[in-house]
Amino acid sequence: MKRVYFFLFICGLTGLGACHPGPAPFAYGKDICYTCKMGIIDPKFGAELITQKGKLYKFDDVICLNQYVKSGATEEKDIRQLVVVNFEKENDFLDIHTARFLVSPDFKSPMGSHAAAFSTKENAEKLNTENKGQLLTWKELSAKLD
Repeated sequence: MKRVYFFLFICGLTGLGACHPGPAPFAYGKDICYTCKMGIIDPKFGAELITQKGKLYKFDDVICLNQYVKSGATEEKDIRQLVVVNFEKENDFLDIHTARFLVSPDFKSPMGSHAAAFSTKENAEKLNTENKGQLLTWKELSAKLD
């Protein structure tokens, strides 16, 4: 009988250790932006905030994520991860701090940030047609969105 309890205890610990929620794919047309309450429909834009406890907040544009983060509704110490949708690949999430953002009037983002996220600076530069856009890090973009 002790072996059964020990086995169940070990299985429980293993299960808890495996629960590290990460980004979740968007259900386009069903998911709602936490900030603006609009439906999330564009697969080239979006962001997510994941708390230390695993709560997931979805946003249709980085401007909505930025507003939420700056509001202090979730303290910085309680944020596990901030991710943004890779403009080049649907439901591919990039860490917001390593992503490169191209802000250009060519990008029609849901809430008008005109910011698209890319995995590398080089990928962003390829789409910077006629040099109309501005290449930024998250820190630079966040300050600009204020």
